[in-house]
Amino acid sequence: MKKILLGAAVAMLGIAPAFAADMAPRYAKAPMAAPVVAYNWTGCYIGVHAGYGLGRNTNDFGRAVRSGPTEELAAAFDSEFGPFNHDTNGAVAGGQVGCNYQAANNFVIGVEGEAFWSGMKGSYTAIEDGGGFGDPGTYTRFESRNLWDADLAVRLGYAWGRALLYGKAGVAFGGFSYTETHDDFPTTHACPGQVFTPGGVLNGQCSVGVNKTQAGLLLGVGLEYGFTNNWTAKVEYDYIDYGTFNLPYPSAAAAIQSFSVHETKQIVKVGLNYRFNSGPVVAKY
Repeated sequence: MKKILLGAAVAMLGIAPAFAADMAPRYAKAPMAAPVVAYNWTGCYIGVHAGYGLGRNTNDFGRAVRSGPTEELAAAFDSEFGPFNHDTNGAVAGGQVGCNYQAANNFVIGVEGEAFWSGMKGSYTAIEDGGGFGDPGTYTRFESRNLWDADLAVRLGYAWGRALLYGKAGVAFGGFSYTETHDDFPTTHACPGQVFTPGGVLNGQCSVGVNKTQAGLLLGVGLEYGFTNNWTAKVEYDYIDYGTFNLPYPSAAAAIQSFSVHETKQIVKVGLNYRFNSGPVVAKY
């Protein structure tokens, strides 16, 4: 009997450790966190933009007018000769196409081309000979219109995920139209010129138009945001300096046959881009 009880006790002692092991707490392995997908700016895009521009036209049109053969040069007539400098303003709208490359350090470099219509214009008008001293004209005016612009620029920026802050620099081309209005332009320019009659001199007011395409320097800065993998929106400021160039003065008898013009403009615009191919997806754990 004692042997039976002893054997049972030994068996129970052997079962107890195994049972205790089975009763030990078990810890489940935590699930792996989903990877964070980083936005990448590498790829090409096409888009549209619209905005508003302010510009400044400085010119020597008044000096050319003063050199005309029929002008009174006394101090009383100085207001007729300007200066004809003036501000310009108007809306702009167009499109752009470009490509970006994002480096491992989050710097982004790219190239972009733009073309856009411009409604920027302005003018300055001077009363002829101070308002009625027998001159056949009644006023002198110089008007400028910026018809279109195009540019090619390099963009360099830094990306914070879906946000891209960038600067740009490049070459710009602008199409301009100028209208010169005075009273002593010759008939060879399709203007009536001065018309003498038995009763005196009729109003000889006439206008001559000149078109000009000019190259200049473009500088800009902008902020772009990718609200989806393929669509981005931007706001941008651009400064364009078209430098100084000459326009003809259409009075064959004037001592000065051309005069200088300098055009600058500042544009604020918003744009929308579609990315054809987004860059490689980078997973961060």
